[in-house]
Amino acid sequence: MAREIGKAGKTLSRKLWRLAAVIAGFGLGVWLLVKLFVPWMGALALPLAFLAVVRLLEDKDVEREVVAKARGYLGESQVGRILARLPLGWRVFHDVDLGGENADHVVVGPPGVFNVEVKNYSGPVEVRPEGLWVRGSRRDDLVRQAWRQAHKLQELLGVEVQPVLVFVGRRLKGEVGRLPVLGEEDLLSYLKAQPYRLAFEEARKLMAVLERRVR
Repeated sequence: MAREIGKAGKTLSRKLWRLAAVIAGFGLGVWLLVKLFVPWMGALALPLAFLAVVRLLEDKDVEREVVAKARGYLGESQVGRILARLPLGWRVFHDVDLGGENADHVVVGPPGVFNVEVKNYSGPVEVRPEGLWVRGSRRDDLVRQAWRQAHKLQELLGVEVQPVLVFVGRRLKGEVGRLPVLGEEDLLSYLKAQPYRLAFEEARKLMAVLERRVR
């Protein structure tokens, strides 16, 4: 089993807890307002607070925010569990700080360094050499994100970094240009099939740098 550094989805988990605290605080605020300013409705304070929270969650923007973060967390956790099955000698770094953003998973093994960016979207995903489509819309931004993070890691480590874009919950195996786009079940076979090119001593130095960057 690969050694893991950090916890998969940690950043999104923190954001979800903060969002939950804000929503709970909103409900508490409604409860206090009813108790303080409409004391004769005290028995209804708790049901009214609950109703206010439900209505808040029905707001499209709030619902979208909660669902996006929850799906992102579940996706990163799922891919993290899969990467943990890599053989001994591999290292998996979760939530690597790149300055202003984080890499979901950075994998170091005999074939080199890989930046694994995870997406957990509903709807169809289509991979073509000339582009990526999600739910019928072209998503060049996802391709640019994967390469941007790989370039940041390359500047940090001083070695070539291969980005990999992984979509959870589907079978995919293609490339957009030189960017591999895979389903999570094909990720391990892709990584292990790459030719060995990283010496142990060089890998050890890279791991030491990455370990200091784990959030």
